[in-house]
Amino acid sequence: MKRDDILNGALLIGLDNLTMKNLAEHLKVGTATLYQYFENRETLLMEAAEYSIKLLPFPDYRGQGWQEMALEYTKNVQKILKQHPSFIHSHPVTDYGYKIHFTLTEKILTDLVSCGLDAKQAIKVAHIITMASYGGAVEAIRQERLPLNGANIQSYISSQFKEMDSDEFPILSENIEDFILSAEDKTDFLLRIALANIQNEFEE
Repeated sequence: MKRDDILNGALLIGLDNLTMKNLAEHLKVGTATLYQYFENRETLLMEAAEYSIKLLPFPDYRGQGWQEMALEYTKNVQKILKQHPSFIHSHPVTDYGYKIHFTLTEKILTDLVSCGLDAKQAIKVAHIITMASYGGAVEAIRQERLPLNGANIQSYISSQFKEMDSDEFPILSENIEDFILSAEDKTDFLLRIALANIQNEFEE
């Protein structure tokens, strides 16, 4: 049993409901084995959260512009938040600590500066990435919990809307297809608008 085996097991279970007992059962070891590596659950959670950041599929700098880098980062951060919802509602002081927040932010800023932004510009874009990632992850989790029964989000919501009195929703009735978007498409749509606006600000 290696330390990384325990951390990977914790991430597979999910940090939201992680206990030393269910992790030990998952790894088929006794809880005493876990305590040989980690003092308590809180220590394990902290290290597992840091470990998950290291596993993030950070975009490589390939000469792309900062807008494309921001889009790639948003998709990647949104993915990890979706996989580990506890990151969304965790508090950096009481849960995983500021180190994780600072580590991820520093990585994002470094790559944005590599794309040609100065530090202050990069910080503004990093805020956009963070908010878009969190919002997109929340919407993705909400959509996943819909009883789709194999249907996609568009057909499911369309079927629900057909049961409504269209006279009550005249604008939606004419534009329902434009209204229904997946979480990923919503995030991409809003992010591109935000990045275009901040691009104009940078050029002023």
